[in-house]
Amino acid sequence: MDVIKQRYGAGLIRDLQPRHVKTIRNEIRDALTSTAADIAMAIVSTLWDFADEQLGLDLPGADPTHGIKRVHVGHHEHEPWPKDLIARFMAEASPRLGFAVRLALGTGLRRSDLVKLTWADLKGDHFEICQQKTGAPVFVGLTEELLAELATMPRVAETIIVGDLGKPITAASLSRMVRLKLRDLGVTGYSIHGLRKNAGNEIAEAGGTEREIMVRLGHKTPQMAAHYTKRASQEKSMRSAVEKLERARALKVANQ
Repeated sequence: MDVIKQRYGAGLIRDLQPRHVKTIRNEIRDALTSTAADIAMAIVSTLWDFADEQLGLDLPGADPTHGIKRVHVGHHEHEPWPKDLIARFMAEASPRLGFAVRLALGTGLRRSDLVKLTWADLKGDHFEICQQKTGAPVFVGLTEELLAELATMPRVAETIIVGDLGKPITAASLSRMVRLKLRDLGVTGYSIHGLRKNAGNEIAEAGGTEREIMVRLGHKTPQMAAHYTKRASQEKSMRSAVEKLERARALKVANQ
């Protein structure tokens, strides 16, 4: 509501048309997130209904949000990237795009937070940021490898991630750049958000606790963190079971 008021509050709701709704959707998607854009459209629709039903304003036509496509046409699971895909991407991506993906892997941040990262957010060996999605503060520790790469990066803008022209980019632009590069590699079904899963899995496989994963990825509840630890535990049990099976078969053959 505050964002809509600040950006569009000078307009009259009776003048609102579908083309205006599309502009609001696209601008908020580019400035914030796809989820925020869809929420904004729902709020605009609610305001229109309130003005019509509760205030009795003489509004022309129907709800201008009707029939406007949401950004998320369907929710799906973002898959973590296979290791060989990450290696291929790094080998063929431009230096700036490759760095953006390494930063996503090394921090586990959402794309909306990645593109907002500034050099001022870097506090020694960690980042201190306020999440775009939740508004909660997050402390993201950095590995020595990532710190070393950050130390070599030219500071051409206030933000750490920049486009090929050396200027800040939006979350939507970053997603598009990654998607197009994946397409060049002949790969579909993966997105930059999936790298967040890679980051969570890596912590869990290293023995990280649910609390540590929550802090790292900025989750509010332990349910999502539990997903990573459960998966790591399942994979560990799977490998252990196979190793025991192979030892048992080898022993059986030796005794024959």
